[in-house]
Amino acid sequence: MRGVAVRALALAAALAGPPAPPRGAPPTPAPAVGVALDLAPTATAAERQNAVESVRRTGANFFELSLSWSAAEPSPGRYVLEDIAKTARLLRQSGAVLALDLPLVTESARDVPADLVGVAFDDPKLSLRLGHLLDALAPVLLDVQTLSLGEAADAHFADKPDELRAYRRLFDGAVQFLHKKAPHLLVGVTTLAPTESPAPEVAAQLHQRSPLLLYIFCPFEKGEPFQQRDPKDLDRDWERLLKSAEGRPVGFPVVSYSSSPENGSSPARQAEFVQRLRRFLAKADGRKLVFARYVALRDAPEPAGEGVGAVVPRERKRAFFLALRGLETAAGDPKPAWLEWVKPRADGR
Repeated sequence: MRGVAVRALALAAALAGPPAPPRGAPPTPAPAVGVALDLAPTATAAERQNAVESVRRTGANFFELSLSWSAAEPSPGRYVLEDIAKTARLLRQSGAVLALDLPLVTESARDVPADLVGVAFDDPKLSLRLGHLLDALAPVLLDVQTLSLGEAADAHFADKPDELRAYRRLFDGAVQFLHKKAPHLLVGVTTLAPTESPAPEVAAQLHQRSPLLLYIFCPFEKGEPFQQRDPKDLDRDWERLLKSAEGRPVGFPVVSYSSSPENGSSPARQAEFVQRLRRFLAKADGRKLVFARYVALRDAPEPAGEGVGAVVPRERKRAFFLALRGLETAAGDPKPAWLEWVKPRADGR
């Protein structure tokens, strides 16, 4: 201690509470929050609109737009981008925060135009074509805040070291290109969170020079695929991820938690997870944690009791996880998790 006077000043400061922010200082921004709608392909336009309005009323303001390069460029130099450009503009004009998912790789495959299937990621032919696509996407890039160039990329490259090196060279070039073309845009590649990644060292390499860190967060027990961990682990894991980011912003394009006993869970445990998620986001600094999107709004039909993964228990657990992680039942009825999602927060977030 430095003396009685110092102690008295410290006590007075503690009793007075935190200092008031400077007059006119902008408030700390909140993270953007979203829910993946994942409605059935047969859903009508009215059903989709009702779903969007339903999640917007809960304060959700984040939406992700997905674009397949092979579908967007069916032949060299011919682009099919009108729908995504229109959707991006309408959502942005409504006040939404947008992310663009352009996965050059997913867990199981590359997604490039047909004539580039056998071309290495660091081949000038492929990088030039990607540059042309990004040029064509200029109107969309003006409306989105973040861009992901891979989904579950750590799983894809886990056993492909040469392809990983080539992809990293392409990614670095794309980041430099986009920094000049769309300076506001945060660019990253999505991997599983380190606690869930099958190849955390690969994920670390992918994030090494990434301006934005993007993670899929579905907390499973180590060595027990699709067996949910305790909901309280979210707080510890996310604090560690934000600390290890060392100033770089973090986003969670996919956050999920099953309500199925097949995954060691229940509707009550899923509700606790959503409660902790909402509480964490309500306190977070949106400059550090830019967005989180819960997947999904609604359950899929429950897998059949017999036959689904009967021979491979892992596949059975996977089927139940993917089907029963929604905030609502497949019929659209609210689950306990939905009630936690819509519960008003003390700070209004």
